[in-house]
Amino acid sequence: MKGIYSALLGAFDTAGRVDARGVHALVRHNIENCHVDGLYVNGSTGENFMMTTEAKKQVFSLAAEAAQGEIHMIAHIGSTVLEETLELADYVAGLDYDAVSAVTPFYYKFSSEAIKDYYRTIASKSRLPVVAYYIPALTGVQLDVSDIEEILRMPNMIGLKFTSNDFFTLERLRYALPDKLILSGYDEMLLSAAVLETDGAIGSTYNVIGHWAKQVVEAVRANDLAKARKMQHHMNVVISDVIDAGLYPTLKEIAAQYGVPIGGCKAPMKPTTDAQREAGQRIFNYIKSVDDRS
Repeated sequence: MKGIYSALLGAFDTAGRVDARGVHALVRHNIENCHVDGLYVNGSTGENFMMTTEAKKQVFSLAAEAAQGEIHMIAHIGSTVLEETLELADYVAGLDYDAVSAVTPFYYKFSSEAIKDYYRTIASKSRLPVVAYYIPALTGVQLDVSDIEEILRMPNMIGLKFTSNDFFTLERLRYALPDKLILSGYDEMLLSAAVLETDGAIGSTYNVIGHWAKQVVEAVRANDLAKARKMQHHMNVVISDVIDAGLYPTLKEIAAQYGVPIGGCKAPMKPTTDAQREAGQRIFNYIKSVDDRS
């Protein structure tokens, strides 16, 4: 299950309902144009925390159907409602997924012991292996290296999505857990994470530049750091512009330039602006210019 995974964008109609055709087109675009190794479905990028349980199930089913078993599939099922998490774990076990993933429970000040119990429960009840998801900047949850190690050593826990700029902790985890799957989560730091011998990455921008991310990882493994730095630079030009314009709506506008109309974001996110549409066109043109020179 190593490689580059797109954190799949959400696809919704103007009423905020799941757009089945949009999900299908986006999955095929990721496979055929971005050449990703896998998809991380219903994570933060998929606007998961604004969706009903039934909508999440619909996306899981549609994405698996569109992927046709051609790539790895990880279903993010994390929720502060443990019953929902377990319900989703059971649901995706009947679909073509390789693993489930769950973000650390957030909002309430859960103790590290409560968080470990959360993962212990999921891992013991899930029919699929489990990937923990650590993103302290959004959850506010900070765990010690020893706590993360304890979680990853639980039966049926196979790895970690590590979305943090704490590369000291990342190195400690890689050294301590050489047989666990560690996927980095900050697209702009992919090169640095790859040097630490992570097993790949999961990222939002890989919906449009996943093929560049693969080049970074492959160059690092070939010890071609000049090429890795060049491709990370190109990635960071895109990432910087996307963040400045507005992450999710701008990525959706870039996807639309590829012929993948997946609508705007769900409320309470704001509707896409003209400036974001213009940014999407401009960034798309930059991506195509780099690809044409390659």
